[in-house]
Amino acid sequence: MRGMGGLRGGLVIVLLLASVSSVTAQESSELIMYDFEGSTQDWVIPEWAVTSLDYVGKSISASEDFASHGKGSLQVLTAFPGAGKWTAAYVEIDVPVTDWSQFGAIASDVYVPYNAPAGLQARLILSIGENWQWTEMSRPSKLKSDKWTTVTANLKPGSMDWKFFPTESFRKDIRRVGIRVESDKAPAYTGPIFIDHVRLIK
Repeated sequence: MRGMGGLRGGLVIVLLLASVSSVTAQESSELIMYDFEGSTQDWVIPEWAVTSLDYVGKSISASEDFASHGKGSLQVLTAFPGAGKWTAAYVEIDVPVTDWSQFGAIASDVYVPYNAPAGLQARLILSIGENWQWTEMSRPSKLKSDKWTTVTANLKPGSMDWKFFPTESFRKDIRRVGIRVESDKAPAYTGPIFIDHVRLIK
């Protein structure tokens, strides 16, 4: 019986080590850029979006109301009027590390509360190169109320996730990351939207 107990103990240790190895491998496959634990981490609503009638993001703050990773997220207060008009809330940050050659995708989680209407969508947007060329996803991701939606875009050459086919140089000079939540004419919504777990994936 002692021998069987030792065998069982050994199996438990092996399973625990396998579990730890699995978690470590998963963590090493992505680089968390922004997780908003206690701060906005320098994300902003740019001045042009503050003054534009088409952009309806009012303010941002760090929040612990909802999170997809850790305890915090970025809360964006919005006021989408609906009424047959395209509007959007947009936030961005200038990134300190511009060479993303070792990564194949970028992703972020976006949450809208239970009372948000159907029809809100989200896109990832990048500014690249010395001219800070604006580059947005070709198709937005649909957001579902009271659920976290992962918005992902492939960064590799020839990717169809962007409005042009990127080359290998695309990943080597990323200057800015932006996230835009859109109301395509119909959905009216006043309230918060939450962004979390902005990451690069190998």
